[in-house]
Amino acid sequence: MNPIMVKAVIVSILAVSGGLSGFAALNYYSASQTSYNIDTFVPANSTFVAHVNSGTTSVIAFSANNSLGFALSMDYTSFLNQLNNTSVSATNHTINITYVGSYDGFTIFALSGLNPVSLLVSTLNISSNISKYLHNTSYKLIPANATTIYIVPIGVQDMLLGLPASIYAGISASHSGNYFQYSNYINQNANVSFFLRLNSSLFSMITANITLTPTGNISLNAYVNFTSPLYVAAFIASASLLFKNLNASFTYHADNTMISFTANLENLPSGTLSKFIGQL
Repeated sequence: MNPIMVKAVIVSILAVSGGLSGFAALNYYSASQTSYNIDTFVPANSTFVAHVNSGTTSVIAFSANNSLGFALSMDYTSFLNQLNNTSVSATNHTINITYVGSYDGFTIFALSGLNPVSLLVSTLNISSNISKYLHNTSYKLIPANATTIYIVPIGVQDMLLGLPASIYAGISASHSGNYFQYSNYINQNANVSFFLRLNSSLFSMITANITLTPTGNISLNAYVNFTSPLYVAAFIASASLLFKNLNASFTYHADNTMISFTANLENLPSGTLSKFIGQL
């Protein structure tokens, strides 16, 4: 075990509410004092990147090497406390946290017994609308039988968690400097901001920022790179009709195969955000 990253590991049994019998937790102390930018742990070859503002915690989801990972602005000790004080499953499971090893100077733990998304949504303070969207989107990217995830403390205030391949890719990205150019595509001030790279006959890339105002209005700003100007024209016709039916303002700019557009949906009923982004 890397003495710089972990100076003491204590095995303890912590009670978990909601029917869980408990879990064996490796309590992490004396973290590295090095300051890291958590954005640099998103690999450059990520095909999907999303930033979610949960109010108290920023969550970055990414898919790399056919594996989903999460970068969190939450320290390891707080994560364990949240896990210990919340119901993370409706079924009776014993959750175990074990030491895996170190990679490029970072200590890796394995948590078994839960699906990664169930764990993430249950232990973070995420609003109901955002959690539903994260839940529905992530389950499409995670195998249904995935019950073991890796956890990596990053410095003193951040961490990675996800399937093993994504964790190793994330650490390698930061270590090598070959990471996703986060600021070029992601707006951290939006409630939800995402980037999607596809091998599709219709389009190759989508970026979108979704912001919900306190009055219930939704602002959507997006860029889509289609594979043909004909698809751009078809999209404009369809989107114009869609947003007209939603009583929303819709403005766009098309340049060959690239289109940028903004839509503002006002005076929407409760729950519209989750329904709207669930269609994206």
